[in-house]
Amino acid sequence: MVSTALLKLLRYSLYLAVLVLAFIELIVDAVALAGLKTINVFGFYYSFGPPRGAAGYTMFVTLATLFVVPIIAFGNLLANRGISLATRANHIVNEVAAASFFTVLWFAAAVAMAYYAGDTDCYGYSACSKFKAATAFAWFPFFVFLCLTITLVILLVRVRKAGAPLTTLAYEVDVEAGRPGPAVPQHVDAPYPSTGKSEGGYYGSQPQVTMPTPAH
Repeated sequence: MVSTALLKLLRYSLYLAVLVLAFIELIVDAVALAGLKTINVFGFYYSFGPPRGAAGYTMFVTLATLFVVPIIAFGNLLANRGISLATRANHIVNEVAAASFFTVLWFAAAVAMAYYAGDTDCYGYSACSKFKAATAFAWFPFFVFLCLTITLVILLVRVRKAGAPLTTLAYEVDVEAGRPGPAVPQHVDAPYPSTGKSEGGYYGSQPQVTMPTPAH
C-alpha cells in the first residue's frame, strides 16, 4: 500500500514534470508552426493547412496548461497571499476534474498531430521533421497527466473512505488507507473532538468536577 505522503510527493512531482514538458512542447510546436506554411514546389503551391490546424490546437492546449497548472501546483503559496481561487483549485475533487480534463485535451492533441505526421505527402520536407518532433513531445504531457489523474483519484478514494469532505485540500490530505488521524485543535483553548467513548474528558474539555464535602 502506497503511503499518502508518497502520493502527495508524487502529485507535486508530476505537476512540475508536466510544466517542464509543456514548456518544451511550446518551443517545439512554435518551430513547427513557423515551418508549416505554404511553399512553392516546382511551381505548385503546397499548403500545410490541416497540420497547421493540429499544431495550432496543440499550442492552445500547451498555453492552457502553462496557465492553469501553476495555479494548482503552487496553490498553497498563492493561498497564503490571499488568492482564494488557488484554494478552490486545490480541492481534491477539483484537481481530479482538472487533471482528467487536461488528459483528454492532450490525448486529442497527440492523436491529431500523429494523424497528420503520418501523411505520406509530407515526407521530404524539413517542416515535416519539425512537425513530427512536436508530435512526439505531445505524447509526454498526456502520459504525465494520466499518471497524475490516477494519483489524485487514489487520494480522492482515501478521502472519501475517511469520511472527509470533497473540498479537502489535496496537499493537506492526511489519511492512511482511509483511516483518518485525530483532528488537532487549531487553538490552545479549543477542545479535542469527542470519540464517543466514556473514557473521560480530553485535556482542554474543562470537565465538571464535584469536590467532596468534609465531615464535621
